Amino acid sequence: ETQSDMITVNIKWGKQKLEGVELDTGAPVELFKAQLYTLTAVPPERQKIMGLKGGPVKDDADWKGLGVKQGQVLMLMGTAEKLAEPPKEATIFAEDLPQAEQDAARTDNPGGLTNLGNTCYLNSSLQCLRAIPEVSTSLQKYVGASGQSNAVLFAMRELVGELERSNAAQEVRPYKFVGAFRTAFPLFAQQAEGGRGFMQQDAEECWSTLLNLLAQNLKLPSADEPSDLPRSQPTLLPRMEALRSNLADQLFGVEMHCKYKCLEADEEPLSTARESKRTISCYISDKTAHLYNAVEDSLTETVEKNSMSLGREATYSKSCQLHRLPPYLAIHFVRFAWRKDTAKRAKILRQISFPDVLDVRNLCSEELQASIAAHTSKLEAEAEAALQAAKPKEGEGEQMDIEAAPPAAAAPAASSSEACASSSSSAAPAPEELRAVEELSALPCDNKTGRYELFGIVTHQGRTAEGGHYVSWLKKNQTTWLVFDDETVAEVAAERIKELYGGGDWHIAYMCMYRKMDKLSLN
Repeated sequence: ETQSDMITVNIKWGKQKLEGVELDTGAPVELFKAQLYTLTAVPPERQKIMGLKGGPVKDDADWKGLGVKQGQVLMLMGTAEKLAEPPKEATIFAEDLPQAEQDAARTDNPGGLTNLGNTCYLNSSLQCLRAIPEVSTSLQKYVGASGQSNAVLFAMRELVGELERSNAAQEVRPYKFVGAFRTAFPLFAQQAEGGRGFMQQDAEECWSTLLNLLAQNLKLPSADEPSDLPRSQPTLLPRMEALRSNLADQLFGVEMHCKYKCLEADEEPLSTARESKRTISCYISDKTAHLYNAVEDSLTETVEKNSMSLGREATYSKSCQLHRLPPYLAIHFVRFAWRKDTAKRAKILRQISFPDVLDVRNLCSEELQASIAAHTSKLEAEAEAALQAAKPKEGEGEQMDIEAAPPAAAAPAASSSEACASSSSSAAPAPEELRAVEELSALPCDNKTGRYELFGIVTHQGRTAEGGHYVSWLKKNQTTWLVFDDETVAEVAAERIKELYGGGDWHIAYMCMYRKMDKLSLN
């Protein structure tokens, strides 16, 4: 996009006149219609833009070819969306309702998202983020107090709120968010050759872009405070050396203890460093068969870096161990590899299984393994005590069991975001055997069991990165998952998730989303 592509026009809509509306003559017509929708509430499908040669402007038209000029007056025809009128009849029976409303009454599943021109990658990422309560809470508490309000975040806050209030019988149309997102991140506004709509994009690149946006603007809110991140550099997370106190690091940040050994100078001592990442990317080899092995392999690699002893670039072996387990773990299968013969990124179809419960204890540092073991012992002792308490004592009759006082009710838990944002130092002193757990945790909501539960998947169907289709899958309960195929939402049996392992042309897992387990099993 060049500076000369951007002009301003005046829009006449009924009795109203909108002056100085920006128009990018190098962008598609549908992007300008999405902008008009935010100004007038006239849905794009109802809009007729007049005032240029050839009659109403078509969606595939070229602004430059139409000769639109700076300051030109265009006419917009179309009626804005209105709130539903109160029912005229005092009583309406269910069978008299429209089919969409009858469907809505029978489901509690959230709504899908309209595809606005190859936005399946974005829709899938958004549905996974919506399923994380702390993200929604932080967005709702974002106020733009720094004076540098972010249009994408405000649109995202509005969209996530709409999704949470939605129903699967009625799709949600994310015009405002998609327009703001493409404006803020031009990579995702690229056009196909010949102006044939928007290009397909990579779901993992989109996911990382959204996490970076959250990292730059938000933090976990505590109590009634807003979630706005101060403009100054965020402080390091407690007991961390690489992760900072922003929303993305707090929820997804993995900190690792890494060791470097120079392969060209045996006398050079071993060096160590703390490193971090928000998504674990796993490269696929001809031996990769399971997600755990893929994650394990990702922690060991050969890298090039400057050698102080040799005074030049040298080859090093790098091995890392997990030193902080966040509440959520995002794992990316790098399934696209560049092919010189086709000059495209081709897809690796290899079948890779992934578990319902991911146990990463053996991938952790020795200190973290010890703290997890102490916490596990505590949970096992509590479970055994509860089991013994449930058994009738010798000599006690049935009447005594009936009259026994019920156990005291547990105190209500704080919301997940407040519990995570609260300082671990303010908690009650931990028993001696658990002190190591608390001392190694960056936040109270860190994973302390070393176990994660699979709750979300982004799949890709197709052979190349430039094409195909993305779909998100979210766990509803132990027996049912929800499939979000853009605007269509459907339920599938949990056992069908195994069909996403790969090996063919159907949907293949591209990203797996895990959340921490506070107990030792899903039962």
